[in-house]
Amino acid sequence: MVNDDEWMTINATLIRWFYATISKDLFHTVVSDEDDAHAVWTKLNGLFTDNKLQNKVFLHGEYFGCQQHDSSIDDYCMRLKKLSDELRDLGETVPDELLLSTLTAGLNKDFGNAASNLTLIPNPTLPKVVAYLKLEERRMKMTRTRATHTALIAGTACGGAPPTSAPQPRPDPGAYQSPPPPGFPLPQPPVQQPSPTDRR
Repeated sequence: MVNDDEWMTINATLIRWFYATISKDLFHTVVSDEDDAHAVWTKLNGLFTDNKLQNKVFLHGEYFGCQQHDSSIDDYCMRLKKLSDELRDLGETVPDELLLSTLTAGLNKDFGNAASNLTLIPNPTLPKVVAYLKLEERRMKMTRTRATHTALIAGTACGGAPPTSAPQPRPDPGAYQSPPPPGFPLPQPPVQQPSPTDRR
């Protein structure tokens, strides 16, 4: 249908839509200039459906080993949701219960209490759990900020310890000493008392 102008317009529109939907690097890796929309779709579909078993094995490892670590709740949940979507693309069913349990197991230790409270949410769903965890994350940030602010105020109010004066060096008896100012008596050497044997 190369000579059909209407079809060529539709074909170009579909290829442009593929280009705008996926990553540019992925598009240029598999697509050739002479490919039509059907060829482009076949190549892109093959990237995600070929070697299904190997892809499932790798995705399973990433999915069940996904941990929050230091990332935010938004980043952690988006990463887990992306992995579950990739498994669904390969025909792997990921029920919401499995998604929520995997999400809970990967939370860092700061969310220990929040993870225990997730069981109290009636009819838990991913949007409900994410909303609750984001509120908990915000509360913890406010608590840390308040604690830091209180510590700074306490440190400023108490002040630092008074500086201790360094011990003064003792004068050397043999060293030259400047005379005292006028009006002050000169130091006299101590008078030695005679011992009893001297008195005899």
